[in-house]
Order: sequence, then C-alpha cells, then structure tokens
Amino acid sequence: MERFLVSAATGTMNSLLGKLGTILNNEYKLLKGVRDDIKFLKRELEAMAAFLLRMADMEEPNPQSQLHADDVRELSYDIEDKIDKFMLLVNHESSSQSESFKELLNKCMKKIADIKTRHKIAKDVKDIKSQVKELAERHARYKIDESSKPRNEKVDPRLCAVFKDTTELVGIDAPRDDLVKLLTDEKGESAYQLKVVSIVGTGGLGKTTLARQVYNKIGANFDCRAFVPISRSPDMSKILSSIFSQLRNQDQYHAGAGDPTLLIEQIRKFLENKRYLIVIDDIWDAQTWKFLECAFVKSGLGSRVMSTTRNNDIANACCSCDRDLVYKIKPLSDADSAKLFFKRIFGDEESCPSSLKEVSKDILRKCGGLPLAITAISSLLATGKTEQEWNQVRSSITSVEGKSSDIEAMKYILSLSYFDLPFHLRSCLLYLTMFPEDYEVERKRLVHRWISEGLIRGKDREDLVELGNTYFHELINRCLIQPVEVKYNGKASSCRVHDTVLDFLIYMSDKENFCTLLSNKAKSDRRIRRISLMGNEDPEIIEQLDLSHARSLGVFRPTNQLPSLVKSEALRVLDLRWCAELGNHVKDIGRLIQLRYLNINGVRVTELPKQIGDLEHLETLITDPNLSVLPESASRLKRLARLSVGNSTKLPDAFGNMENLQELWQINPFIQSPNFVEELGKLINLMKLKILLRSSGFASYDEKKCIVSSLFELDNCNLRKLSITFEWGVEDGFIRDMCFPSLNCVKNICLWHRETRLFAKWLLSLSNMQKLCINRGKIEQQDVEMIGTISTLVKFKLFIDSGDPISIFIRSEGFQQLQMLVLKWFNGLKFEAGSMPSLKVLQLLVYVRKLKDSGSDFDFGIQHLASLASLHVRIFCLRAKAADVEALEHALKSMVEANLNHPALEIRKWCEKDMLPDEL
Repeated sequence: MERFLVSAATGTMNSLLGKLGTILNNEYKLLKGVRDDIKFLKRELEAMAAFLLRMADMEEPNPQSQLHADDVRELSYDIEDKIDKFMLLVNHESSSQSESFKELLNKCMKKIADIKTRHKIAKDVKDIKSQVKELAERHARYKIDESSKPRNEKVDPRLCAVFKDTTELVGIDAPRDDLVKLLTDEKGESAYQLKVVSIVGTGGLGKTTLARQVYNKIGANFDCRAFVPISRSPDMSKILSSIFSQLRNQDQYHAGAGDPTLLIEQIRKFLENKRYLIVIDDIWDAQTWKFLECAFVKSGLGSRVMSTTRNNDIANACCSCDRDLVYKIKPLSDADSAKLFFKRIFGDEESCPSSLKEVSKDILRKCGGLPLAITAISSLLATGKTEQEWNQVRSSITSVEGKSSDIEAMKYILSLSYFDLPFHLRSCLLYLTMFPEDYEVERKRLVHRWISEGLIRGKDREDLVELGNTYFHELINRCLIQPVEVKYNGKASSCRVHDTVLDFLIYMSDKENFCTLLSNKAKSDRRIRRISLMGNEDPEIIEQLDLSHARSLGVFRPTNQLPSLVKSEALRVLDLRWCAELGNHVKDIGRLIQLRYLNINGVRVTELPKQIGDLEHLETLITDPNLSVLPESASRLKRLARLSVGNSTKLPDAFGNMENLQELWQINPFIQSPNFVEELGKLINLMKLKILLRSSGFASYDEKKCIVSSLFELDNCNLRKLSITFEWGVEDGFIRDMCFPSLNCVKNICLWHRETRLFAKWLLSLSNMQKLCINRGKIEQQDVEMIGTISTLVKFKLFIDSGDPISIFIRSEGFQQLQMLVLKWFNGLKFEAGSMPSLKVLQLLVYVRKLKDSGSDFDFGIQHLASLASLHVRIFCLRAKAADVEALEHALKSMVEANLNHPALEIRKWCEKDMLPDEL
C-alpha cells in the first residue's frame, strides 16, 4: 500500500482518499448508514481530486475555476482533520478492548462510551457530506466551460536574450571566452572530432544569452550553423525543421516537416561533409536530447554542439563522451552585479543618491548575481520609484505593487522550472518557504519534516528517509536549491534557496495557501495550515493567531513569543530548535495528538511532561542535551523511528518497547540502567546507532567491561551503521585493558584520546570502517601510515593538538580509497607523487606563523592529487606576516593550476586584522 501523500496542488486529497479506503476496508464499528455515507464521500472526493490535478498543470486558470480549486483544497484539509480525530477515537476504542475488564461496571461504562463515540462519528460524517454537497452545487451553479476559451500563449521573454545588444551585457566576456576556448582550443586529431559542451544553471542565470554570444563569436568559422530553442513540450517536427532550414540558410523548409525520422535522415545527409555548429537551447528531458542527437553526424571535421539546460543530469547526458564538458554557469560577481544594476537605473554607480546606497546593497544581495533578477528589478526602479517603494522591493520582489513586464517575465521564467516538477517535488520545494531568507537548511532536518507532513510518497516498506534524500538531491539537480557542504560523494548535507527563487516560492505558496508568513501580510480570512515565526513579528498578532488547523509550526531566531498550543490538535510538526526562551511551552506538547516531528534541541528543557507517551503518532524526537531523563512513558511511543538525545540523557528502562525505532543517536551506555544491552537487543528495526563511550560514566569498571563485551551482539541485529565516539582521559587504564569487539557494523569512529596508538590494533580489525576522526589526539608519522593501510577508509579527519603539531608526509602506497581528507594544525605537509589516487575533497586549516617557524615551505604537493575536485583552505593569519599569507595564497593557486584535474579552490582567512606588518 502506498504512503498517504499531501500535496500543494491537491491539498490532502490523496491522503484523505487513502484513509477513507482504510476505514471501508477495515472492520470499523459504524452506525447504520455511515458506511454508505463514507462511500459517497469517497466517490465525490475522487472526482474533486481529478479536478485538482487538472488545475495543477494550468499556469493561468480562469478565476472561477481557481476559486473552486482553492475551496476544494481547503475542504480536504478540514475533512482530514475530522477523519484523523475519528480514526484516533476508533483506535483508542480498539486498543482498550484488548485490555482485561474484570468489573461489570467498567464493561457497562465502556459500552456507553462506545455508543456515544459512534454517534459522534456519524454526526461528523453527515456534516462532511453536507459540506461536500454544498461545494459541488455551488461550483455547478457558476461553472465555466474552459474548453470554450482558448488560452492566450505568452511570448517567451527569453527571445529577447537571443538578440540582446552586446553593449547592454555585463560580465559576459570571461565566460564567453572560456567557452570559446573549450570549443576551439584543440590540437591534433582531437580537434577534428565532434565535441559537445553543455551549459547548466538555474533559470535566469543567462544561459541563453551566453550561448548566443559564443554562437555569434565563432559561428563564421563553420560551414553551417543553427540555434534552436526547446520548449517544455517540444514539437520534434518543428524543431528538426528549424534546424534543417537554418543549416541550409533558408527561411523555411517544408519537405518532411511532418516526419521526424525523415527529417533526421535529411539532416544527416546534409551534414555528411560539413563542419557545423548547432546550439540546442533549454533542454528539459534527456529523451529529447537522445532523439536530436541522432541527427548529429560524427564526420571528423571539427563540428561542435552546445546545449543549455537547468538540469545537471541532462547536462551529463548531453556530454556522454570523455571529450565533452559540462560548463556550470556562475552568478555575476558583486562588481558586475552593481555595474549592471546602476547602469540601467542611473547610468553609473556614482549617480546613485546617497539615500539609496544602503537599500541598493540589500537589493543586490537579494538578487544574488542573477542577471534576470537584476535586470527586472532595475527596470522597475528606473521608473522613478520613491524611497519607500525601494524599501518594499528590498523586502520582497514579488510583493511590489503595480505591474512590471520585467518582473512578470522573471516570474514566468522561474515558473517554467516550477511547473516542470512533478507534484510531490513542488510540495517539497514550497515547504522551503518555512525557512528564513539565507538560512542553511540541513538535509536531514528537512527530510524528516517532509516525512512528518506526508509530503513523501513511498511504496510498502520503502525507506522514506532514503526516498526523501533522493527528492532533496533531485531539487539540487534541477538547480532549484543551492547545495551547501558538498561531501566527498558529491552529495550536499544542506542547502540554501536563492533569495529571488524564495520570493517566487513565497508568491506561489501564498496562491496555494501552503504556508503563512506574517511578514508577508497574510490574509486574515484564511486558515493557517503551516506557519513560521521569524522573530520579527508583532507580539499582539502572534497572541491572536488561531493554530487549530495548523500542521507545521517552526520558530526561528530567539523569541519568547509563541501562540497557545492548547488547541493545536492538527499539528504534525513542531520545530523550536535553538529557541531557548520557549522551554515553558513544552509542557503543552501532550495535547498535540497528531504530532509526528518534535525538535526541541537548544530549548534548554531539563524535563519533559509524562504525557509525551500519549503522542502515539510521534516519529521523530530530537531532545535538548540538557534533558537528564527521558520519561518512562516515552517507551509507549510505538511509532517512534528516530530518537536523538544528549550524551547525558538517561533512557527509560523499557525503551526496548519502541519497536519501530530505526535511528538512535548519541547514547552514553555507561549512564543507562543495567538492562541497557538487553533492551537494545529488542530494537529489531534499529539500523543506525551512535554511542559515546566516556570515562566519566557512572558505571563501574566491570559494568563498563560488560557493556563493551555485549556490543558483540549488535552484529546479529539489522544494524547497518554504528558510530562510536571515545572520550577517555590518559589516566584511565580502561582503554589499555579492554579488548574491543571487531564489529562488522562499525562504520564511523571518533577518538578524543591522547594516545591514538592504543587503538591501532582494534582499528585495523574493523573490516567495514569508512570514516575516522581523530580530535586533538597525539599522533606521529607512523600512526598516519598505519591509518593509511585501512583499505575501507573513505573519509579521514585529523585535528592535531595545536600545542603538539607534526609534519605529515603522505606516501603513495597508503590511503588508496580515501575520498575526503580534513587536516588542521600541522607543522608541515607533503603529498608524494601518486598518493591518495581517489581523493576528491581536501580541507586544510593552515596556521601560517607556525608553518614558517617550523621551516616548512608552502609546496604541499597538491598538484600530485590526480582525482582532486575541490580544495578548501582556511588560513589562520594570527601573528603572520602579510607577505607570508600572500605567498601561501600564491602557492595554493599554483598547485591547483598545476593539477591536471583543475580542482575548485576556496580560500578563507581568519584573524586578518591580527597579521603583522611585513617590516617586522
């Protein structure tokens, strides 16, 4: 059975239909006639769901149909709230029946309560049926035949970019010249082979403009050429006909226009002995490319093809050969952004009034180097807007009053990417409006909230977290969210949303009543479904909020204001992370009967109410590190799948009853009850476990030894990933005496211990260890070489004690599978030629002064790292000479340039103001 799904397009309609089906299929006790009413509701709602799906793909529906769609979507939320209460009542009744009632009085009271419940359910179903009928009748009275009104097609605003005058462009020269070099700078036999370059980037970055400039620059060097735009619903006959007519330098070509196969044959025949240049602009799917690619003859005459796309996978599909290249277009620099902005409004930056300087900086920051946004906003502001109107633009681009063709064009281009998404991804993308501007959103946190809101759809027993990760990476792949903290495997652990894209999503979210933002002038007549408090709201407004229909509540930035949660019975998600002043509101969480996700990390909660055990739907619980004890009632949380506690938190004695638990994070076994290992063994669904072994635990030496020995049993469970952190003092002999088990499930190890070599034998015995972190440990060159022999290691972090740094030499025979290396506080570093052949990401923290004092040079040998994709360097400038810092920067750039893999280089400086003058 598929997971119930909530969608921005259809509201909770799919989820609701699933629940009605469950009620009809199961043996629920219903009064006479109620089952027939539910069947009627299901049929009516199925028709409404089909209507919503049709409406979801209409970018400009007529107003009457849009009103009806809004009514249907809102009704689906209200009905589901009632159905959820009904199912909760039924579940309580059924669970109570399994209990033993010995006293006759209790049995009588149970029957009375059962009849009362069924009457209430019957009344609710009648009310719902009445609402559905009323809505259907109202729509029938005012229904408009959409098929009688042909849709007016818009002129694609990207056509203007194709014919843009070069004098209007800013920041185009460097990327144009880079692409020209990639396409033409070939020598020998390879210069005569067909080469494909794909330009990839989000909508509005100027892909079409850039491709056209390259096309104009080198087009004369080819026998024939063509520049063809692609739509989201391409007509292959028209596209091929356009390519053929341009190649022949004709205005039109009619032969074979209705037969794509014939057109491909004719194009191939025409290109057999010609050197050609073809640009395919804005490809939306790989299948379109594969079809068009059939027409491109590989004649060995030095032909070139360029494609542009918003999707990384499609870019890679276009560039399937080794010689082909994906070119990731970058935003404009700050200088070029300002130049373009001020040029269009005032002619130049010097002519900008001083009163508008500050607001201009904020507007440019919001544009984030997106040429489309800069052009649209500057065109709007060039019409003589007041300072107040400039401030309104700074607040939100899409909320600007009055019409602007450039703003509408920008929204249209962004909407193309939005409407190209399947419905489930649209909902996941809109959910990002729950987070503040410029906020770094953690993938794990976002995915867990998606799951709790029902935005992720999976088949029976499918891992919803893995599916959610796929959704997250797909949004990155489509260039709709920006990756942050990209790991060695190319996957991002968090993301940001471009401010301009976020403004567009807020605009779409407001249309769908998906999320309420008080700063966005929320419509007071709408019910709140999801809401985020950003910390700048009016306290009086917050106090009056009605959250009785809200499903998600997030709070950002410290605040002591929170609406009452007493009546928030529909709430699925409550995220109060890092809001320390809200601890007193946690006492009400026992009332949130539908809660799936609770995050109170950083809320400074030392105690949870015992009613937390009543939250039978709770799936994710992230507690505060200050919590000393998880209440015994928490062991009743049968659906809890993810639990994160502080390393000083004691679990309930019977935590093994949490039979669905899949992830358990940062547990200190040495402070738990004596039956900890036994209870742990009951968690048959546990897949991920993170434990802390700290010498300061309350357990005795023998108890600690028993717990560690019992870890052997974990290999007999379904555990896929075990992460162990050791925090042990030098004086404690436990490490020296204890023989740690060689578990196959151990994937991550973190050592906070001075004597790393004490762990050497055990580390070498771990057959599946992938990640190792040594934090401020005492380590020598021989220890580094020992770690290099661990064949499964893919990530290694070494934070050397700054008081006892060493020089590190990486030999060619070690670290054969390592893909990510992080080094901090070293006196010297050298990579031997041929070393770390698989390394993709290198992160360094360089203390310049200590490096110079030790006599080490800045040639680390980074040029020898054959697979390196990115180099991130933080330079610690404290008491270093400016000339030495500059020399280090120059050396890093030289090593990167000498590296044949051309890795990306990022340099950040710390404590620049504390550098020494060069004359000292």
